[in-house]
Amino acid sequence: MSREPESFKSTQNILQEATQQKKLPKIAARYIEVEEFKDSDHHEGYFCYNCVYFVKPHHCAIVTDEGMDVLERSSGVIAPHGLCSLWMPNKKEIHGDSSYRGAGTGPSLKSESEESTPGVSASFSCEICNKSFASRGELRQHTIDNHSKTT
Repeated sequence: MSREPESFKSTQNILQEATQQKKLPKIAARYIEVEEFKDSDHHEGYFCYNCVYFVKPHHCAIVTDEGMDVLERSSGVIAPHGLCSLWMPNKKEIHGDSSYRGAGTGPSLKSESEESTPGVSASFSCEICNKSFASRGELRQHTIDNHSKTT
């Protein structure tokens, strides 16, 4: 019987639900491929290429490759020039991130708390169940928690 050092042991278990998660369909994530952006610099903007969930070259960790997008087109991939409502910035890919380019050398990303304008209220609605949320982040978490599980 071999003995593992304490540093190689873990007391944490993976939740059963975590192993049963399914990716969201493109339509549920409001995914769209804009062909006009195909040859753009994907390091700037809200492209899938700049998302933390993007898996190079043409996949996403939480959205499925197959199926129709919001324009009822099916490409069979998650394109670098695609966009979706679950986008989260990958600061290593975005050229404008000051922590990678040096302070003051480019535009900075706004945090979720800065995305609203004083005096203007916005709500973000779930396309699946029509619930409304005060922030894009709340909608994203709701979609992951409630609409990506196996049935």
